[in-house]
Amino acid sequence: MVSNKNLSAFFYAPLGQGLFRCNICGSTRKQAGGTGYSNLIAHLDGKHAGYDAQYTAAQGGNDSPLESFGFVAEESRHLFQWIQWIIMRNMPVHEVEDAFTRAMSKLRPVTVKSVQKCMEGIAIKVGQQLEKELGELFGLMFDGWSHAGIHYVALFAVYEADGKLHVPLLGLSPLADGTQTADAHVQLFKSTLDVYNKTLSMVAFMVGDNCNTNRSIATKLGVPLVGCASHRFNLAVNKFLEPHEALLSDVNSLMVELRHENNLAELSKYTELLPVKRNVTRWSSTFTMVQRYIRIRSDIKKVEAVEELIPTGAKHRKLLVLFDHLKKFDSVCKRLQRDETDMAEVRLMFDALLTEYPVMAEHLRPTAKVVHTPTFESGVVKVITGAILSPAEELALKRFEVVQAAGKKRKKDEEDYASVLLRTGGKPRNQVSGGRSGRSAAYKPLAKLVPPTSNTVERLFSQCKLVLTPQRRGMHAARFEQLAFLRVNRGMWNVSTVASVDTEQNE
Repeated sequence: MVSNKNLSAFFYAPLGQGLFRCNICGSTRKQAGGTGYSNLIAHLDGKHAGYDAQYTAAQGGNDSPLESFGFVAEESRHLFQWIQWIIMRNMPVHEVEDAFTRAMSKLRPVTVKSVQKCMEGIAIKVGQQLEKELGELFGLMFDGWSHAGIHYVALFAVYEADGKLHVPLLGLSPLADGTQTADAHVQLFKSTLDVYNKTLSMVAFMVGDNCNTNRSIATKLGVPLVGCASHRFNLAVNKFLEPHEALLSDVNSLMVELRHENNLAELSKYTELLPVKRNVTRWSSTFTMVQRYIRIRSDIKKVEAVEELIPTGAKHRKLLVLFDHLKKFDSVCKRLQRDETDMAEVRLMFDALLTEYPVMAEHLRPTAKVVHTPTFESGVVKVITGAILSPAEELALKRFEVVQAAGKKRKKDEEDYASVLLRTGGKPRNQVSGGRSGRSAAYKPLAKLVPPTSNTVERLFSQCKLVLTPQRRGMHAARFEQLAFLRVNRGMWNVSTVASVDTEQNE
């Protein structure tokens, strides 16, 4: 069946201001934007009998719509470009009706109503796709963000498809009544999963910060919590920096003083680099501050107003030694930010840091108090490296276990001695896992893909700040969630999705 949209595009020429000229008789018809095509089709029905046969003949008798081959109508393509611009550039929706915006764009004019309606349709289709892909075993990644007196919780799904890790956004909702208890989070997670026809019983693990609330959430749900490795590392570095706090405080005071108008103007005569002060909640800002201080120290000496605040030669030498350590920490921090970094690599880096910096053991050792489920994390590491799991680790990963066929089990039993040595890191069979047979179970691919950090959520919050600007604080929570949902899940919709939604809504 031919859609009214395609018929209208074929038989009418748009004149603007909601007016269309009939290509058959030349008469002008009016059809307001976003109200369908009823007036245009009514004219064809009443004045041009047989127009549908004329349309079919003009298409060359091809019964397959062009959409099935990846082609879409120009109107849908332009609508897609508008929506993509709004979402990816954090633009207000009403910009599509702004006269200056339209004057600078070659795209067909659209209305706010049609854009919002299409965005809702896209979100529904993406949600339906997620419902199919999530399956019955997946993880959750979450974190909270407070802005303008409202606390939002972002919930991501973690699942495997075609051997690749997928971390789509499921929801970004404010907590009811501002309550940030574990029970409030659990209820929010349940409500979000209900939208996708999923239950909390399908959750195999959670990824989040190592705070007490998150630990309580995981305990209530009876699932392991993978504490964010970046968060643990941040705590460990802060522990290392405690003895150097007085020295770092002096440098920070110097940087703050240099940021004053008169001092900054004087400093700018000698360097284009600006002074940087640190953020006490992020050790990485300490690295940036010390790096900038070392870089512009010679220029700072030329600013007489801060001469007394410049560290002495002895303190400066201590800062140089400290900076060598900070450079190592910065490289680890950047490695943790990579999406491809797995839990085995994190364990390797943390073990190396423990050897060189024992003071970090409180947060980085495998059995640290901050770790919610040590057996699960060590089990994931062993699955990645191919090592044999202990009984406790096997129990922690029981939900990921794949039942092997009898033939495969027999082949495992017949594994030769040399292969066992290579697979178990040089340990004989009878020394592995307390004298057990050395046979390891097979696990679902998701077990190897468990994310070691929740940095994905942090990146989302960084983008949210660009959406909820002071001028847009009045945005409804549902609209804000929709924009974030479509942005994060951008890879799950395209111009064909827009064309499909547009066609369905106008039929």
